[in-house]
Amino acid sequence: MKKKLLSLALVCAMVFALGATALATDTTIEPTGGNPYDVTPNPGNANTTVEFSVDPAYTVTIPARVVLEKGADGKYSNSGDLKAENVFLNEGKEIVVSLTSASKFNLKTSAESTYNLPYTASTETFGAITDKTNGGIVAKFQTSTAEQPVSVTFTTDETPRYAGTYTDPVVFTIQVTDIVIGG
Repeated sequence: MKKKLLSLALVCAMVFALGATALATDTTIEPTGGNPYDVTPNPGNANTTVEFSVDPAYTVTIPARVVLEKGADGKYSNSGDLKAENVFLNEGKEIVVSLTSASKFNLKTSAESTYNLPYTASTETFGAITDKTNGGIVAKFQTSTAEQPVSVTFTTDETPRYAGTYTDPVVFTIQVTDIVIGG
C-alpha cells in the first residue's frame, strides 16, 4: 500500500514539475561555443517584450442651452461654455469640435414662422463661423489632464423684427483626428 501511495505521489510530483516548467519558460537559453564538457560555457541571452494597452479617453461637455440677452445695440448675444477634461489620446491625435445648424444659423419663433433671424457663432481662437451652410470648427483639444474651456458666443446678426421666443438647435460634432500642423 505504501509503495502504491509513494508511486502515485511521485507521478503527481513529476506531472506538476513538467507542467510548471512548461508554463514558466517561453525561451530556452543554451550555452554557445566552447567544449560541451567545459564547466564554464559562454552565456546566452534572449529578448522579451513588455507591453500594455491604454484606451483613449476624454470628456467633452457642451452647453445644454444658451439664452441670448439684449445688448445696447438691440442685438442679442451670450456665450456657452464648451470644455474638455481628462483628454488622453494617441500620440499625434486631437479632438476637433465643429458646430452646425440645420437652419443655417437662423432663429425662428416657430416651425411655421417665415421670418428667420440670422445669428453667428464664434470663439476667440477660431473667430466667427462664416460658412453658415456647413458650419465650422469651434475648438480643438489635445492630451491634457487639465480642464480645457472654450467659450462659444452666439450673436444675432440684426435686431429682431418680431416679438416671440426664438430658438434654433445646433449640433456639436466631436471627432478625434490627426493633428494638422498650422491648422
